[in-house]
Amino acid sequence: MILYRYLTREILLSTLAVTCILLLVILGSRFARVLSWAASGRLSVDALWQVTLLYLPHAGQMILPIAFVLGLLLVLGRLSMDSEMSVIQASGVSQRQVLSWVLILALVIAAITALASLLVTPMTQRLSEEVMQAQNQRTGFESLTPGQFVQVGDQAVYVVSRSEDERYLNRVLIVQSNENEDVVIVAEQAFQQIAEDTLSRFLVLESGQRYTLPDETSLSMSDLAFERYATRLGTPSASRISEDTSMMSLKQLWGESSLAARVELQWRFSLPAMILVMVLIALPFSQVNPRQGRFMALLPVLCLQMIFLTGLMSLQDSIVKGQWPLWPGLWGLHLLFAAFGAYLCWRKGVFAR
Repeated sequence: MILYRYLTREILLSTLAVTCILLLVILGSRFARVLSWAASGRLSVDALWQVTLLYLPHAGQMILPIAFVLGLLLVLGRLSMDSEMSVIQASGVSQRQVLSWVLILALVIAAITALASLLVTPMTQRLSEEVMQAQNQRTGFESLTPGQFVQVGDQAVYVVSRSEDERYLNRVLIVQSNENEDVVIVAEQAFQQIAEDTLSRFLVLESGQRYTLPDETSLSMSDLAFERYATRLGTPSASRISEDTSMMSLKQLWGESSLAARVELQWRFSLPAMILVMVLIALPFSQVNPRQGRFMALLPVLCLQMIFLTGLMSLQDSIVKGQWPLWPGLWGLHLLFAAFGAYLCWRKGVFAR
């Protein structure tokens, strides 16, 4: 039907526009956070975009339900404002038919959300964790960035530049601070050396000075010139990926009998179900008076959806802590909002033929 195709196109375009705007905001915030990790030496510049983009499915599964409801309100609100909805109903299309069309479209959006929450997000979160673990396993030598102070253990290291083959550091400054003494070391050049027996990593400094600064017990400063001096960078530790339920695949969750796994399973199914429930609430609110403006309904529906989403998160936490039963669990909130939406639809005559 032409009308159905028209509604579908308008709602999907509005949903896409809202999704892009919200994704830009959230990914921008995520990028700023990851950038601070890179600036502190926790993350290399190469992995910066990788970690940011791996966050995309997680952000998408949270944004898509909100974007669809906002897109729905914008389109149906405009139709009400321009009296197009009145013409549609006068031509024999009831609100019940419009609801059925919107629910079919909501099922498609819910399926995309389910794909993200059930399959894609756990996989990308695990990949992101693997990237972070790999970054943590980097040696202090690899994390040293020219022009920045980088914390390596109990010492701060500053490097002016690296050689073209990345094997040597030029003009190095090291500040070491502990309970016994404060030491400043400067050297013209440095390179990494790995002990064969312990695999411990050392930064070997060449042609430099070592200064022991005055402290409370001694006001004198000692100065030691050296041709070669080694300081420990660290010892590699075994890589270990956290077995968090949010990173488990759907198959793993089905096989798990723990409370955390059961709650995680409910959470992943609750996001797609929220879209269908919110349609029942959004449709009655979309019937606005032309004098009120089509944006009049956005605020209450958006507030209700935020309450719905934060309520699900709070319940998820409460169930894991044993403060709320596993059944009805998260579905109790879905039933409450679905009952409220059904009441609004009944009051507005949406169910009428």
